Parts: sequence; structure tokens; C-alpha cells
Amino acid sequence: MNQSSNPKSLYVIGNGFDLWHGIPSKFSDFKRYVSVHEPRIFEEVETYLPAGDEWGQLEQALAEMDVDALVDNLGQFMPSYGADDWSDAGHHDFQYEVENCVDRLSAGLKKQFTNWIKGLPMLGRADLKRRLTTLDPTAQYLSFNYTPTLAAIYGIDPQRVCFIHGSAAVQDDELILGHAWSPSTRPSLNNRDDVEDMDVRLFEANQIIDDYFSSTFKRSAEIIQRHIDFFNNLSGVENVIVLGHSLSDVDAAYFAALLKVPALAIANWKFACRNLSEWPEKLLMLKALGIPVHNASPISWDNL
Repeated sequence: MNQSSNPKSLYVIGNGFDLWHGIPSKFSDFKRYVSVHEPRIFEEVETYLPAGDEWGQLEQALAEMDVDALVDNLGQFMPSYGADDWSDAGHHDFQYEVENCVDRLSAGLKKQFTNWIKGLPMLGRADLKRRLTTLDPTAQYLSFNYTPTLAAIYGIDPQRVCFIHGSAAVQDDELILGHAWSPSTRPSLNNRDDVEDMDVRLFEANQIIDDYFSSTFKRSAEIIQRHIDFFNNLSGVENVIVLGHSLSDVDAAYFAALLKVPALAIANWKFACRNLSEWPEKLLMLKALGIPVHNASPISWDNL
């Protein structure tokens, strides 16, 4: 990444930026994509992940899988050892089915997400009904999006953009999707008083599910460290403009990293709003993220 010397502005770009430009990049669009291309994964998300009607909470939901429902629904593969049709050959059937299901909800879902992102229509300037007028080409950009919208529409040098979760325009770049609940703070499913009396099949299935929670964790600290040069280059920033980020706590670690930069802790922060009536709710989110509200102000998309 080409680091400009002491950029004065930092743009933080979220999915609302793409949506404002007419790109169909809502999680509800992803939901429809999965329902068509992988109906089994679609049904398992609907059954086991509390992603919301439009899948708007999908990332958070990865940490809240309904383990009890999963175990109950697959219990048919764990018959009693005394059952008439019991066979030693079926001793691992339950664990096998659990592993397949959680693999579809982790690696399988992520593969579908990557395919969907890479298939989104990339709009050029001629395709737009509207565009912003004030993007600073000398600024630095922290993008939570995966799309090349900044370059395609505004001619922003991709070397000025930190694609913190990966770029769809870069061959084989990993696109990151995940929850924020660290495995170090989540007790194992086998951390229970009756563990010595548990069916070994359930014990092994719990280990598989523990691994699922770990694999779907968004390792923000490691990601930030990989991009530490970008964060270290923000010491001269005076203005932070946030365009289309949901301010969800799933990305709280990145805002914490930004605020560790002394300049950003005292910078002027502006947040794009579709309607200024959104501002009171956004203020609550800013407080939760630790962003100094006395340095924050709303700005209408129409004035950008």
C-alpha cells in the first residue's frame, strides 16, 4: 500500500456507501443468493443462526448458533447403544453429521459469500444516478467493503485504500466474514459438571462445535496487526469522514485501533446520514464505540 505523507483526511467506508450508489449489497440480497445457489445452507442458516428476517445480523449470529436445536435435530444419528439396530459402524455418524452441518455454516457459507461478492455488478461512472462530489483523492481510506467502488467511480488509487476485510478485485484475497466473540472468552461446550458421564459421541460433537465458533471468529487484532503500517500513517489526520458504516460492535476493535492514534482521538469526525433524524441513535452507537461525541457531527449524503 502506498502511504501518502501525513494525510489530513481519513474516510471510513462501510456497506452503506455501496448501497447509496445502487449496488445490491445488502445481506438480504445475499440471503436471496444463498436460497437459490445453496438451499441447504439457506435452510440451516434459517434454522440455527438468529440472523434476522433479512440476515442483517448474520455476522453476529455466527456466534449465537442454536447448539441445542442442532443436537436435537441430528439426534437421530445418535441412537442408544442398546438399540436393536445398533452397529459399531455407526459410532461416528452423529459426529459426522454435526461436522458437515457446521462446515456448511462456516466454510460453505463463506464460500457462497465470496462468490456473491465477486458477482456483484460493478458500476462505472456512466451507470450512476448520483455520485458524491467531495471525496479527497489525497486522503487515506479504511474500507470495510470488498468492492472496488472507490476506484471504479471516483478514481481513488487502490494503494490509498486499506481493504481491512479483503478486496474482491485482488485474486485469491481472503474475504473476511465473522463474529466478534473471542474463543478465549467462550467456555467450551464440554465445560460442564457431568462431562465424565457424557456420551462420548456428544463430547466429540461438542469439540467440533467449539472449533466452529473459533473458525468463524473475526480475528480483528491479527488483522489490525497485518495492516499496522496503515494505522501508523494516520498521525496527521484532522478529519475523519464515516460513509455508510453501521457502527456495529462487530467492528468495535477497528474503531478502538483508530482511537489509539492520538490525532484521531481529537480529530473532527463526520458521519453521513440519510436523514438527520438518525443522529440521536448514531450518537448512542458512537458512545458505545468510545468515539468522542463532542468531536462528532452529522452530515447529509446530499451535502457530500
